[in-house]
Amino acid sequence: MEQKDKLQELNKATLDKLDEYVKSKGIAGDEHHEKISTAKEKWQLAWNEFLETLLVLEKLEI
Repeated sequence: MEQKDKLQELNKATLDKLDEYVKSKGIAGDEHHEKISTAKEKWQLAWNEFLETLLVLEKLEI
């Protein structure tokens, strides 16, 4: 479980850095805000799938 916690911290840090980057670039227009939100949602879905894959591999002891 320690590894899973480290991965969760990595994911949180990545999303936090993205938010910092976006804030440093100033206010985004509605179109850009929508693209950023969509990209973050896709990132989270991919991240969840990655964790599920790791769990399967762990169960298979690979």
